[in-house]
Amino acid sequence: MIRQNILVVDDHKENLIAIEAILEAPSRQLVMASSGNEALQLALKHDFSLVLLDVQMPDMDGFEVAELMRQNRRTRTLPIIFVTAISKEQKYVFKGYECGAVDYLFKPLDKQVLEAKVNVFLDLDLQKRKLQQAVVQMKRLKDENERLLQALGEGILGTDADGLISFCNDAAATLLACDRDALIGQPIQALLCQDMQATPFDWSSSALLAGCRAGRCWRNEASLYARRDGDLVALEMTATPINPPDEAFSGCVILFREQTGFDLSVQERQAREARRYPRKKVFREMVLFDRTTGGNVGRLLNISVDGFKLSSRKAIKEGQRLALSMVLPEQINGLNTLSFDARAIWCQPAGTGEDYQTGFQFLDMHDAGRGIIEALMEKI
Repeated sequence: MIRQNILVVDDHKENLIAIEAILEAPSRQLVMASSGNEALQLALKHDFSLVLLDVQMPDMDGFEVAELMRQNRRTRTLPIIFVTAISKEQKYVFKGYECGAVDYLFKPLDKQVLEAKVNVFLDLDLQKRKLQQAVVQMKRLKDENERLLQALGEGILGTDADGLISFCNDAAATLLACDRDALIGQPIQALLCQDMQATPFDWSSSALLAGCRAGRCWRNEASLYARRDGDLVALEMTATPINPPDEAFSGCVILFREQTGFDLSVQERQAREARRYPRKKVFREMVLFDRTTGGNVGRLLNISVDGFKLSSRKAIKEGQRLALSMVLPEQINGLNTLSFDARAIWCQPAGTGEDYQTGFQFLDMHDAGRGIIEALMEKI
């Protein structure tokens, strides 16, 4: 629950007590000021949702206080309701609005009118705060996704429905020997060839597009080639549609890396690796990243619905809590990545290969994430 602060300014203590009795509620924090100077100091110190400001006060009246609030960046947009016992003549009302008031209340105060007007402005403030929180959350997720995108060792390209590149990571630019910004907006078919004879890749008739349009994850069975510094480089490539199967095709995400073992086709090599190292192959491709920094935390060794074991180069302190993401070996339940918080419960030297192995416990794993883990366990 968001608790909203209301600043009440009046030089008569009995008026402050009366307003407090009317407006007091668990979701509100009423802060009282008995002078204009005190009100200005409090407004600069605290975060208020609304000000109820008496007009007639000694030393500095309400009009002067409102004008000074409007001159300060912190309090410029703070809604002010004037509370006054002076004449209701239009010239006084207009002066209040000119000073920045959003409304007027006249003494003696009507309890229902006061409550209704305060609720209107508190509701508006609450909507504004929720919108600000949503914007912050969207920016945080965008930053996390960007860090994850740049941390991946594989090249990643995003395309729209017409095959125009909409984003890429640094690894993609390196593998293609292109400037990252220069890739944006280029047609993917301008970068690829069907064979070593440099037969152009046709996006509109490609199996990649057909598979993604049908809502399936696509993997190249025969080598595709990229032009790089005048040569052709063989690529292993997978593509996943951005949209769920029940929505119109809007683009795809393409992961690729340079192919090795040219004596075997991609399909033959995948089948051989699957026969020899089915479990290790899956885990070798599953790297966990710190969502806070985008750094590589380590490689997944094992996983269950309660936790997982990680292989890392550095020791991880027992009890340490991390915000993590991992790229799934294929799309599961419509998702390509899984994000979660986890706590290290033990860490010890590996003895061979990697330096350390650490056991983690999932923290507050949501049902959708648990479903992905269960589906992943079935595959491995």
